[in-house]
Amino acid sequence: MAHKTQHTPDETELEMMAQTELSRLKRQYRIMENDRVACVEDAKLQLRNQLNIIDRLEYEKAELVLHIKTASSKTFIRKDRDMEEDLKCLLKTQEKYDEMLQTEKQEIAELDEHIFKLTKEVTVLKSKVRTDTQLKEMAIRQDKVVSMLENRLEVATKRFNVVIAQNAKLREEIEALLKERTQFTILWNKLIGQLNAGKQIINDLIEQATIAFNQRDEELNKIQALRDRGIRDLKAHVSEMCELQRTLDNEMKLQEFLGVKGQYREMADLNAKRAAEKKARMEEKQQKINSYRQILEMIKEFTGQDEIDKLTAHFIKQEEENFALFSYVNELNDELEGLQARMSQLTISIEEARVQCEQSGQQHTETLEKLKKELEDQTTLADAAEENLTQCDDVMEKLLKGIDSLFKAIRCDNSPILELLGDNEQITRSNVMLYLGIIEKRITQMFHKVYWIDKATKAQHLRLDEEKRPKLKVPPIEHIAPTQPCAL
Repeated sequence: MAHKTQHTPDETELEMMAQTELSRLKRQYRIMENDRVACVEDAKLQLRNQLNIIDRLEYEKAELVLHIKTASSKTFIRKDRDMEEDLKCLLKTQEKYDEMLQTEKQEIAELDEHIFKLTKEVTVLKSKVRTDTQLKEMAIRQDKVVSMLENRLEVATKRFNVVIAQNAKLREEIEALLKERTQFTILWNKLIGQLNAGKQIINDLIEQATIAFNQRDEELNKIQALRDRGIRDLKAHVSEMCELQRTLDNEMKLQEFLGVKGQYREMADLNAKRAAEKKARMEEKQQKINSYRQILEMIKEFTGQDEIDKLTAHFIKQEEENFALFSYVNELNDELEGLQARMSQLTISIEEARVQCEQSGQQHTETLEKLKKELEDQTTLADAAEENLTQCDDVMEKLLKGIDSLFKAIRCDNSPILELLGDNEQITRSNVMLYLGIIEKRITQMFHKVYWIDKATKAQHLRLDEEKRPKLKVPPIEHIAPTQPCAL
């Protein structure tokens, strides 16, 4: 029963997982269907836009060809030749005037140079001619300048000496700072290395902390299980202790009763027997003491130690080491059992994950196959649509040819729309409405003409009999259009 109760939640979970996966796949299919519809609509819009662009470009091409034809006409060529001759004449006159300007500029520059040289010579001559007072003033001025320059030189030398002394101090400070900088760089590199090592240690500690935290969760779960088990064992132990206490009380009462009842009288033979037993016990104790002494002597000979305190201390130390090793081995065994249990759990979880991965892989392959089938269906539909489009294009070509033959059959004139047509005078999808408008006007004119002729013949009573009346020869539709056009 316990196995069944544990198995039913797994089945329900699997069903819930299957339902969620199915809903997810349905949602994905719906999204892909919407994307496909949007893609088809975008393709249609793009195709329509491209057709419109092609029509517009053809119209622009026709206009450009018309402009080129108009530009390449004889009148424009004649105008261009006349303009070219005028430009050549104007260019020749411009070159002449440019040469004249260059020559004038050169002459002006030469005159400016002569004037500048003459002014220089005049100033030099004026400066050379001086009076006595000017010479005295110049001498006094020169003496003042010399004394002032000497003072400046002395001040500059003093400043230079001060600057040299400051430079020496600054050089010493710079050398000290450079030494400090080298020491600082060495310390900086050491600190950077220590920082990197510390970061590595911190990362290792974080990883160890995460591992320890995970192990702590597992150990807490184990401790909780052990606590529950200890509580259960404690309750069982308490109940057992109560029962044992009850039995002990009964035994004590029974022992007191039997002790009181089993008291016997002292006799001479009994005392002799007791003395013999006591003597035998003493001899046995003496033999044990002798055997213990022999063993102790053997231990002393084996260890080479005569002091008993040291032997006992060594023995106690060895026992403690053995007990520590025994406890360490027990801890290792416990850890090994825990690791084996964890390994078994991990193997079970790995198997479950592998099974789930296989199931999900199968589901993905199935969905991929379904999508491939849908893609093939859509491609077939697209091919059919393309075939329909080609058929429609063929029908449109046939209709255009029929309209052209009808246009020629009823002798329509396309001169009013020649400017709009440009270089392309054939009937296309872009200009078919213009031709249809002309055909409609021509047919209405023909109907009006027939109507007025018929009315005039009735007024003059010159209508012939029905048999003798000449019939209007209407060409068959097969001659007008190669196929019957659509009613729409």
